[in-house]
Amino acid sequence: MTLVRLLEAMGKWRGNGLPVGLIVAGLLLIFEALFVNHDQAHTAMEKIPGFWSIFGFLSCVVIVFFSKWLAHVGILKPEDYYDE
Repeated sequence: MTLVRLLEAMGKWRGNGLPVGLIVAGLLLIFEALFVNHDQAHTAMEKIPGFWSIFGFLSCVVIVFFSKWLAHVGILKPEDYYDE
């Protein structure tokens, strides 16, 4: 029953999700910039604060758009596909 309550609470907060998410992401970026040691980074890109967060987000966006494109190109078929 706790999962149902969690989903109901999330439904009530639906309009506030983007601002809350941006605030949390900003706080995490500030925390990383101030407190994470970047001296042992393997590449120059890793010295940029929030690099792996940005990389992960962009990778996720690419995967979603590629999946949607792949679905429209060949996976999705019309409802009467087998009737023809």
